[in-house]
Amino acid sequence: MNNARSTRQIQILNESIQIIHKKGIQGLTIKNIALAIQVTEAAIYRHFESKDEILSAILDDFKSNLNRMVQLVMASEVSALEKLEMVLNQITNRFNANPAIVSVIFSDEIFVNKEILHDKIIEIIQQNNECFSLIAAEGQKTKEIRNDIESEELAIIIMGSFRMVVKNWQLKKNSYSLKSRGKIFYKSLFKIISIQD
Repeated sequence: MNNARSTRQIQILNESIQIIHKKGIQGLTIKNIALAIQVTEAAIYRHFESKDEILSAILDDFKSNLNRMVQLVMASEVSALEKLEMVLNQITNRFNANPAIVSVIFSDEIFVNKEILHDKIIEIIQQNNECFSLIAAEGQKTKEIRNDIESEELAIIIMGSFRMVVKNWQLKKNSYSLKSRGKIFYKSLFKIISIQD
């Protein structure tokens, strides 16, 4: 979470994620958050003006954490395929440790009529797309990754297939380890996108 946030704000954000996970976006109300944390609704409003501001903060924190992780991976001196695995592994581990966040990040209904929230999700998608595209381009230069497909298209293939893996895990109520499923996915993905000897 963002270091600038107070302990109470972090508590509100975490509880909001859990409420969405259990009850859907319809269940996320200031009243329900206050009940879950056992404070008054006024106490919630002292930290956030509205439900949309809470959702916006959740997305900001997710994007910020993701950005820090990506920068560390991109700065590491490993192969492009290793960088790709590191990024996917980090995201997988984050989802596996906190399945409820998937309910927020992958919930189209939350963002469809809220332009600010919609724009924030687009920023997260663009950030991921740029990351995977850069890794793919790097791998193409080092002849690790096939170059008969544009790096931008490879990024879409990576993101789309990874999203499906995570969505299936969510739909099956997190009944198996996403980390284990992720490792199987990486091997299949790398066979598809890498240059075979």
